[in-house]
Formats: sequence, structure tokens, C-alpha cells
Amino acid sequence: MNPAPITSMHIFTVAPDRFASLVERATETAREASTLPGFVSANVFGNAAHTKLLIASKWESQHAWSRTQWNAQIGRAVTDLIEGSQADEFELYWRIVP
Repeated sequence: MNPAPITSMHIFTVAPDRFASLVERATETAREASTLPGFVSANVFGNAAHTKLLIASKWESQHAWSRTQWNAQIGRAVTDLIEGSQADEFELYWRIVP
């Protein structure tokens, strides 16, 4: 496991009529995550067409991010977002250029 800071990127493809409710749920999820050890920051982005939602969260390490996967609140929130979307993509990133 890489001890360097890590960024989690989760992209959801959503129906425009579900966009507002999923933005609200994503924002709640970011607030919930902010109380967890190793959390650095989170941002929620949406595209102009209201068909894509991106949650980018930064963590002190991959270990810190991994611990969140066992958090029941975060698990429910991510499940809600996945079930409310048409598709989702997820990837962990490490910063390459300072």
C-alpha cells in the first residue's frame, strides 16, 4: 500500500431528473467523510448537462481511504449513489507532479 496522499475519484452517470437529489446525497457523503481519520478534503462536481457527477476526495494515505470502506454510513451513502445512477466509475490516484 502506498503511504503517499491519495485522491479517490468516483464518477456517476445520472439521469438529469435525478441530478439534484444525487448532488444532495454526494454532499452529505462528503460531510460524513470529513469526520473520519485521514480525511483531507472533498469536492463534488457536476457537468452543465446534469448527467455526470464527480466526487473527488483526498486522503492522507491509501490506508486512511481503505478504513473508510468499513464505515457503515459511508457504505450506505455510496450504495445510494450507485443505485441512483445509470453507471459509475471509480479510481484511486496518486499525485505525480508537485
